[in-house]
Amino acid sequence: MARIMKRLLRTVVSRYAISAVLIGIEIALIAYMLFGNFASTVYLFAALLVIEIAAFLSLVNKDANPEYKVPWVFVIMAVPVFGPLLYVLFYHRRMSRGEAKLLGGIFEMLKGKGVEDDNLSAIAEDSRLAAGKVYALMNDYTPAELYRGSRSDFYPTGEKLFSDMMADLRSAEKYIFLEYFIIDEGALWDEIHTILKQKAAAGVEVRLLYDDIGCAKTLPPRYERTLRREGIKAYRFNRVTPHVSAIHHNRDHRKICIVDGRVGYTGGVNIADEYVNRVSRFGYWKDGGIRLSGDAVKGLLKLFLSSWDYTCRTISDYESYLSSVKSAEEPDGGYYLPFGSGPAPAYKRPVGKNAFLNLINQAERYVYITTPYLIIDYELTEALSNAALRGVDVRIVTPGVADKKIVKVMTKSSYPHLIDAGVKIYEYKPGFIHEKTFVCDDAYAVVGTINFDYRSLVHHFECAVWMYKTPTVEVARDEFLLTLNESEKMDKRKSKLTLNEWLFKNVIRIFAPLL
Repeated sequence: MARIMKRLLRTVVSRYAISAVLIGIEIALIAYMLFGNFASTVYLFAALLVIEIAAFLSLVNKDANPEYKVPWVFVIMAVPVFGPLLYVLFYHRRMSRGEAKLLGGIFEMLKGKGVEDDNLSAIAEDSRLAAGKVYALMNDYTPAELYRGSRSDFYPTGEKLFSDMMADLRSAEKYIFLEYFIIDEGALWDEIHTILKQKAAAGVEVRLLYDDIGCAKTLPPRYERTLRREGIKAYRFNRVTPHVSAIHHNRDHRKICIVDGRVGYTGGVNIADEYVNRVSRFGYWKDGGIRLSGDAVKGLLKLFLSSWDYTCRTISDYESYLSSVKSAEEPDGGYYLPFGSGPAPAYKRPVGKNAFLNLINQAERYVYITTPYLIIDYELTEALSNAALRGVDVRIVTPGVADKKIVKVMTKSSYPHLIDAGVKIYEYKPGFIHEKTFVCDDAYAVVGTINFDYRSLVHHFECAVWMYKTPTVEVARDEFLLTLNESEKMDKRKSKLTLNEWLFKNVIRIFAPLL
């Protein structure tokens, strides 16, 4: 309880709450300037009508997902004064042109670094379908490269992942790079923090990025200054400022750890005690991730360095860091493609969503998915349904215990349509499952930070590792099947919403693409 009250107090008195109040005042002032000086009601309604029509026509003619347009049509038409204003201010939930240009320039510098064209030829000879998926990913995320010369370890729990990660951190000799959505003060962070301070004092380069809003409740204000005084190069990603901007919506949801270019980690786990079950919030917290060694670490390095340079407005020595990566001594023979996704316009297409669609649409035997949230658009819903209808074994595991009641209702509301099509949905009964894994046909797997919801698939900066014919694919598959033993299969009766939940769902579903 004390921990909860500390978080609540920190949020209420924080710069985030102050920023929210100031943003609200700013919106009110803008509305007053636009609408507050009309002397005649007739002129007011005429002006509002013109603004509404202009906003409506602008929206209808945009080249965008129809599911994103529908809620804005509702906002514009249902809220005459503020609807068009909110549309103008917040429709483009994306980076500014300047920020997109900066990140695009970094992508251009990273393109082609560490290229191994022989890998593309090899995978094309093995499977044209697999090669097609690679080409699509590389077109969507231009810094991406296909790697062999690598090995991987799959972790079914946060406890096992952090146990190995601690050992790797202690062995660091050159550099440690960390990028996390959430860092929470507690036993786990205390251990990692101690290692980072010791390594920085010993001359190891330590860089740390953490998301400003992700850590709003968990770290003291301007904590990065404390870390920098300790020799740790720390910065907040996308700092919150007290002005109206859609950029606040684009959070850094990535979890990356790289040590000496020798190993790299990613997955669902943040640096907080609940992720390793040292505290219990929602029953047993099941999470996981992957450890890479060898050439594939270059892909995680590109992701981290692009985030770092975008945040710090610097240009890192890419050649030096990428050359520090050596091929694995005993590579497993599989193919690895680490990739990133994020908001428009720097990311011109939804990278993660497209990667999943290509796998689902071409699946032959099975598709197994674990996700903490299941709030997906029509396109993904139909892809999963069509796969099941053509005989593919589609199974999805979601949490039995939710971390957010609203999200739980929205997740349950997705079940009936999918179940009708033959998709098998399970809820993990011991608690909250937060891992994000996707396994297909004993050939493909994707492990990373991407949830099956609008925020991950459209708005956030995310990362994952796409794999083909690596041993990790079968390990992840076996872990999924073990998880089913602890999960309850859902049917339409069990997923039925109460009247209040149904009414709530119907309202929230309209705005889900905006949340």
